[in-house]
Amino acid sequence: MARADFSSVLKTSLDQVNGVQQQAESLGQRFVMGDDKVSLSDVMVSMQKANISFQQTVQVRNKLVSAYHEIMNMPI
Repeated sequence: MARADFSSVLKTSLDQVNGVQQQAESLGQRFVMGDDKVSLSDVMVSMQKANISFQQTVQVRNKLVSAYHEIMNMPI
């Protein structure tokens, strides 16, 4: 079983968040341009998914920074 390093897992996660945000933006633009295949509810759900993904990423980042500070403050 291959082990994934932290940086590749983090990059994959950030790429997924970016993809969700780009999809939400694309749906919003299509709706504004009058695309009949995109409903307002689709746009709103997509935007909420992007927001939740971003907030989750921010919380993980906050936990990582907190853990880093705790490690740096440990006596040697």
